[in-house]
Amino acid sequence: MPIHFTDMENMETDTTESFFSEKFLRARIDDSKPSNENYDPIFEEGRSETWMETHEKEIKQNDLEYEEDVNQYITLMLAEMVSPKSAVLANQYLVGANSDAGQIAIDLKLETQKYQVYRINADFLLFHLGLFSPDSNILGPKYFDKGESYYSSAADSLKNARGGRTDLSDVLEKLSLKFGKYVEILRYMKNQSSNYFSFHFKFSQEEMVRFQK
Repeated sequence: MPIHFTDMENMETDTTESFFSEKFLRARIDDSKPSNENYDPIFEEGRSETWMETHEKEIKQNDLEYEEDVNQYITLMLAEMVSPKSAVLANQYLVGANSDAGQIAIDLKLETQKYQVYRINADFLLFHLGLFSPDSNILGPKYFDKGESYYSSAADSLKNARGGRTDLSDVLEKLSLKFGKYVEILRYMKNQSSNYFSFHFKFSQEEMVRFQK
């Protein structure tokens, strides 16, 4: 269910999904990183099955250039973070930027658990480096390789758990391949707004009681 809030800059009511989608896509355009820049939407149109089989590698590479699913993933993750009903970003699997999530994953038997470890820490690094770190503008590519590795491992673990590729594993793979690019877009988005996380929520009486407890 969409979360409604009041934008403190213009006092207009919006949903968090719509707000972050507009901010993120605007940052992409203004930072000269438009979506689907190298994607060919008619790459496979009119091709025979033989051609498709022969060019499987090129087809996958073209598919990885499609970014609308990544835009949606990042938008929904941002919206989830600011939901008043969401837990604070903390989990038994979350480690700091200077620690190695692989040390936790190596002791886990289930691929679904390994996937959770790597995805949680990959998402943390993406948003920490892009938005939340006070040093985000001076960190440069520090930790980029770790973020790439976490998303790649999350995609592999998810494919192992599901028995093959899924839409989500493709998104995670795209985030791995262009991790630094998405961090830079988030940094640009951060620098364009001084209070992009300033929301005013109207809590119900029941929610306020739970919050106070």
